[in-house]
Amino acid sequence: MTAKTCSSNDTPNILIVDDVRANLDILSGILKARGYQPRPVLNGKLALMSAKADPPDLILLDINMPEMDGYEVCKRLKADEATKDIPVIFLSAFTETADKVKAFSLGAVDYITKPFQTDEIAARVRTHLDIGALQRRLVDHNANLERLVAERTQELAKANRLKNDFLTMISHEIHTPMNGVLGMGDLILDLCPASNEHTLYADLFQSSCLRLRNLIEDATMIVSMENVAKKDQTGVLFSSILNEVKTSLSGIRISTGRDADLEPVYLHGTHFLLKRALETVILLAASFSADKQAVHAMVDVDARNLRVCFHLDTLFLSEDALADFFNMESTARCASHAEPLGLAPVAAYSIISAFGGEMRLVKGEGNAGLLEALFLKEQDHHD
Repeated sequence: MTAKTCSSNDTPNILIVDDVRANLDILSGILKARGYQPRPVLNGKLALMSAKADPPDLILLDINMPEMDGYEVCKRLKADEATKDIPVIFLSAFTETADKVKAFSLGAVDYITKPFQTDEIAARVRTHLDIGALQRRLVDHNANLERLVAERTQELAKANRLKNDFLTMISHEIHTPMNGVLGMGDLILDLCPASNEHTLYADLFQSSCLRLRNLIEDATMIVSMENVAKKDQTGVLFSSILNEVKTSLSGIRISTGRDADLEPVYLHGTHFLLKRALETVILLAASFSADKQAVHAMVDVDARNLRVCFHLDTLFLSEDALADFFNMESTARCASHAEPLGLAPVAAYSIISAFGGEMRLVKGEGNAGLLEALFLKEQDHHD
């Protein structure tokens, strides 16, 4: 607010505007008796100059004055940034409803009719001074909140940049020692004689190698997703990536029941990333299903999105855990059936979000739930 802010030790000062000196004397006496500092002026022009030079806490403004009436004074006060927030109480012998409506429409906070009643003036002045003080405290409180939010936002942004820079560095620097360790592992396994145990250990080693490589690739993709998503965006035919995913995930039977209807649907994004996201969505659906080898996708299309939804029957997670599921630091995800996927669900969530879509897990009754992925359609293509 632009009006002057008074501390508890300040004496509220009140500008009184009336062309009749006797009225000014009466009002000044009422205000002085209650501990206020009156500032009487005889016309509207002086009132505007005084209010702008030293904004009062409140203005008592007569309507019927020569040259510039109270309505015009109020209008100019409210049009000036320096005085627009000063509360104005009109004083008038006019008692018609239309006069009061006009006063309030110009921004007055109250309307007192003449002849003055001492207790009424004192009560209304006190009320509007209290309201003004509360408004100023609220403005100050909101300003402090905005400052704290801005500071916290900057801190979070800085922390997020540091995290992303660290992950990018680790993802880059870890490749050389990782390749050395994995290479030595392959060499050691090659030197061991063939046996059932050798085959078991070799399979476990290769599975761990693949998971480690995927983890590093997913971490790199997550931190660079904003830049990756801005490059080479084209309309991607959904039926095409769905067929590719069926081939790449040959161990899972994927059914939709309406492939023919999906032929004209193009998604917004890049082919490789959308395929990667859809693969992860299906793997995630399978991980929370009793039948790990079969998933059924319910696919719906509207003017904006393509929706892929899966019913789940082994979703052993609470609603709070699901709300945190797609965060990189989620402990719930790491302790769930999706743990073998590593950071892939986070990467898929980042991909779909980067291209304007959504991805979520919804808790149902018991261990039931839904996995839903909304892919934004490419608007340049017509269904």
